[in-house]
Amino acid sequence: MIPQRVAEFLPRFLSETGAAEIWVACSGGLDSMALLLLVREFADRTGIPAGVVHLNHGLRSESRDDELFVAAHALNLSLPLIVGQARNLRGQARCEHLSLETAARQVRYAFFQRFLKERECAAIVTAHNATDQVETILMNLMRGAGLRGVKGIPRRRGRIGRPLLQVAREELAGYVSRNRIAYREDPTNSSLEFSRNRVRHELLPIIRKLGGSGVEERIAGAGLRLAADLTIIDGRLDDLWSLVQPERVGLTVERVLLQKCETALLPHFLGRMIRRAGAVKQVSSRVLDDLCGLVGSPGERRESRYDLGSGLVFRALPETIFIGIGETFRGLDGGVPEYQLRLPGFGLYLLPYDLGRLRVEPVSAKEKLPNFKTQRERQKFSEIVDADQLHFPLQVRNRRPGDRFQPLGMQGRSCKLKNFLADRHLSRFARSTLPLLLDQKGRIVWVVGERLDHRFRITAESRSYVELYFEQSLIQ
Repeated sequence: MIPQRVAEFLPRFLSETGAAEIWVACSGGLDSMALLLLVREFADRTGIPAGVVHLNHGLRSESRDDELFVAAHALNLSLPLIVGQARNLRGQARCEHLSLETAARQVRYAFFQRFLKERECAAIVTAHNATDQVETILMNLMRGAGLRGVKGIPRRRGRIGRPLLQVAREELAGYVSRNRIAYREDPTNSSLEFSRNRVRHELLPIIRKLGGSGVEERIAGAGLRLAADLTIIDGRLDDLWSLVQPERVGLTVERVLLQKCETALLPHFLGRMIRRAGAVKQVSSRVLDDLCGLVGSPGERRESRYDLGSGLVFRALPETIFIGIGETFRGLDGGVPEYQLRLPGFGLYLLPYDLGRLRVEPVSAKEKLPNFKTQRERQKFSEIVDADQLHFPLQVRNRRPGDRFQPLGMQGRSCKLKNFLADRHLSRFARSTLPLLLDQKGRIVWVVGERLDHRFRITAESRSYVELYFEQSLIQ
């Protein structure tokens, strides 16, 4: 049964992604070791190349042993292996006010994306299963999530696929036992310190008892069906999105258009506006219900205001609905609150407050590069930098008191960012929204759209390169 599910999923997944090789994200645990064997069997039957990727999170004393265990099995199966290692994950979680689980997930997927960026013909499969799916759905339900949360883990996101999403962990355990597959046990999986583990060990047993055989697969299947429904909804939102008008500090739409919007579609429309306006966290279905009430029935013009957090507000005005930066943060000349976004690796990133999109990607072909002597003459919002000087994770933020950098063209001399921007005659609003790209060491790499830092310029000795491209949205 399990081999059949995997055999049905993988050809479709490869066809959809255009990939020609499969890499298994393997931690050494029961689920991923089962998937490793399943993919190896599929590869042997079809002749499709396969490999193993493993990230050592460095969170436990046994992490090194896990890495060696996975490496030994990859060698035994004659599969290529790519290993990554996280650095100071606990410190990163504390610094960014993230749970350890969230920080680990971010680093893990950044590792996967870097790998996929380097191997355009590759796809990765992970061992998320029906039990993981049920845990995710239950946790999101308890937070009051809407459809986007209740749908759970997607079957596919880009070139990362999950062939076991409708297979319960108990069924996988039976498969591992019958095939005598060795695996590593992570002791933190039994710790009740983590919310997911409490759902797994305290709530799921009750659901199994009440729901009977196959309840996990049924709930996981419901999540996949909801994901398909959400695709239809997103298509409808795309059709309506031309109604939204970008403003300097947010988004507006005519109130009468929202009042005529289908009742079931309105919360999804408002949710997208909130995300595009720069929300840091997903709002709950209760908040969306409240906002729908404030939009009102056709003809209603009563004004209201709702604080969405992170400096964002919802404003119902007589003629329009506004979602964006609150008056408290605008000042006399406009402006935004402090923002900061972590860039764990190469990729495309949406900036807060709908300020634009930043793409960071390696440039592999030297012939694509301009002559480094004419670098300052390139397009205003695109730069090529020396990859050897760029250290991930990067971050994007707006300015802070005391910021300094070495503007290109000043032969390495440092100056205050405040003075540099004053010389550029930028408005207060432009200065507050202007993105700064910083490297792992906190050095300013690029004052976006204005000047590259001298330390990251291309020189005759540069051996590898990274392109930075910023697509402006609300900045004026």
